[in-house]
Amino acid sequence: MKIKNRILAALLIILGYFSCTKDIVETNISGSAVTLLSPQNNDTSVVLTQLFWWNEVKGALKYNLQIVKPSFTNANQLVLDSNVAGTKFSVTLTPGIYQWRVKAKNASSETPYSEIRTLKIDSTTNLSAQAVVLVSPANGDISNRHKQTFVWNPLYNATEYRFQVIDQSSSTLIDAIITKDSATYTLVDGQYTWQVRAQNASSNSTYSSRTLTIDSVAPAPSVPLLPANKDTITSPDTLTWTRTTAVYDSLFIYPDSLFSSVSFKAGTASTSAVFTTSVKGDYFWRLKSKDAAGNWSGYSTPLYKFWIK
Repeated sequence: MKIKNRILAALLIILGYFSCTKDIVETNISGSAVTLLSPQNNDTSVVLTQLFWWNEVKGALKYNLQIVKPSFTNANQLVLDSNVAGTKFSVTLTPGIYQWRVKAKNASSETPYSEIRTLKIDSTTNLSAQAVVLVSPANGDISNRHKQTFVWNPLYNATEYRFQVIDQSSSTLIDAIITKDSATYTLVDGQYTWQVRAQNASSNSTYSSRTLTIDSVAPAPSVPLLPANKDTITSPDTLTWTRTTAVYDSLFIYPDSLFSSVSFKAGTASTSAVFTTSVKGDYFWRLKSKDAAGNWSGYSTPLYKFWIK
């Protein structure tokens, strides 16, 4: 029976090894192909901001998008050579003839480049069908910096940009005409929508908008949960805690209450950490917490104590 159990255990270990190995082996995508979806080949458009779109390749981690002007065989301008996480990417172009192609990549392999497609952008002074591509801050950004620089891509035939910041109560706090592709303003804590449109003497583009939250208030520190204060545990053991508004914690474990040295320190987005030691005795632990805006709390109180037996 013991021999059978040992054989069974060995088989389970081998199966587990191959299962794990399968999980971490990356897919070889060199035999796959990227199919371009939009724009269609030989499209002509007066829309300056174009959405380039292709199919997903299984096993790909990113896609290399190349755009040249006027062609790959006679390129006089490399407009874009960028690795993109998804299968869509917006680019603002000036009038002219372009060619584009895409290949999929992961850490160990890549596909050949896709077919080459040609796109013609016609000139127009009418901005009503255009849209400004916003660059930064990212949509939904949460920041503890009051001074913010807002950046967007310039739009051909635009002579100026109308920039607005709107607060949570729909009040327009900033309404400015900007002649460049960025603007810097200082905002107080709050939730905002910022938007930009391009303008010239005869027309306006539609507004492009994003949200932004400014939060400079330190979060409450996370609260130690287990082991309970003055508890006795064995090593290794998992320390756990609860959060209020934090998204990240630094855990500190000390051999004394004077903090003369640190026995263990860990940073984690989780609400637990495993502590392992061969040294028995008293230990003290506390936390510092960070919120989504990057603000840090003070140390958690009271100081928790446990004993390793």
